[in-house]
Amino acid sequence: MIKFFRHIRRNLMEAGKTTKYLKYAIGEIILVVIGILIALQINSWSNKRAARKLEKRYLSELILDLQTDSIVISQAKEKSDFQTLAKNKVLKYYEGKQISEDSLIYFFGEQWRNVSKFHPITTTLDEMKSTGNIGVIQNTTLRRKILETYNYYTTHINNGQERYLLQQHALGELVQSSAPNIFSDLFNESEPLDIISLLNNFEVKNRLLGNAASGFNSGLNRLQSRNSDLLSAIRSESHNID
Repeated sequence: MIKFFRHIRRNLMEAGKTTKYLKYAIGEIILVVIGILIALQINSWSNKRAARKLEKRYLSELILDLQTDSIVISQAKEKSDFQTLAKNKVLKYYEGKQISEDSLIYFFGEQWRNVSKFHPITTTLDEMKSTGNIGVIQNTTLRRKILETYNYYTTHINNGQERYLLQQHALGELVQSSAPNIFSDLFNESEPLDIISLLNNFEVKNRLLGNAASGFNSGLNRLQSRNSDLLSAIRSESHNID
């Protein structure tokens, strides 16, 4: 094809047809420009298609990560719900309600056990950040929601969860120092745990009333809500990608 165009140019120049040659040259330039534009368009279309394919993969992997997080949060929340319920039962005792000692031992025992820690899966988000591909999520509202949710995860861990664990640890140490034989007493019917004296211990009472069980439980509720909202938004966006 190139040889064909060169042959035409040479014939026009040799025939002295300058005007026709110029018209031909302009036409050839236009054809080249059109070819370049078509190539650029094809390349752009190919890049966009690759980007959308990558976006689809990231969204699918984020869904899997968040689903796993949801299971972990639900399991922690189930334990935290019961711990909060048990604390409210003990608070009823401090309010003067008559509760059997066996029930008090059972409900109090839930107060100084830790609920499982939450460690979110950040594999997909870490890859997006490290490769600079966070911008592949074209929906800016969704992209911001993803970052905000994972930032909230971090805030929950560093603030609510950490404070809860510290207070639980302090309560556990106090209980064991106040009742060194608490574990054996729980299973020794001849020497039952003196739960009334333990609950009326000033330090134990203050530490119990001030523990972060209820606040931590509320934090898990908010965490679960954030996780659910982001999952719904990602699923909706993923369905819109061809």
